[in-house]
Amino acid sequence: MKNKWLVLGALVLSVMAFSACGKKKEENFEEVDPQAVVDEAQKEVEEADAKKDEFLEDFTGEMDLTGSWQDEVSQRATMDVEKAETGTYHILIHWASGAKEASTWEISGTYDETSGMLSYENGGYTVHTWDENDNETISEEDVTKGALMKEGDKIRWSDSKNEEDCVFVKVSE
Repeated sequence: MKNKWLVLGALVLSVMAFSACGKKKEENFEEVDPQAVVDEAQKEVEEADAKKDEFLEDFTGEMDLTGSWQDEVSQRATMDVEKAETGTYHILIHWASGAKEASTWEISGTYDETSGMLSYENGGYTVHTWDENDNETISEEDVTKGALMKEGDKIRWSDSKNEEDCVFVKVSE
């Protein structure tokens, strides 16, 4: 008799479990306006594009390179830039590595607003030294390549004859 009640209890529990599994939970769904979803997504894309354009403005776009510039870290390098009527920039960079030694770069190129760069492959590089009587000797002459890149109101200069990049700030027009 005891087994009979156990079997009957198990049967009741099985029926209850089956009934509970068969019931569907009622859910409330909001009506979704497809156009509102599209409009919201388009707004988010436009905001992201505006932020991207604002960020890229520091690295691309118009920039007047003419004037005198100075290395913002060591302040031992200067850059003088003139612009020809053709739009080509002529650049002279002077780097004083000591009281009696300096390196110079003579660069020409056209600034590209799309990339925010002026790149060159035929820059002239020379090393000048002076003896105790101030007699100058050019100890090295070479061709160099590199680029000047816009960074806000500053210019980053990278060159094959210079171990590290140099950041210039404008000191006069």
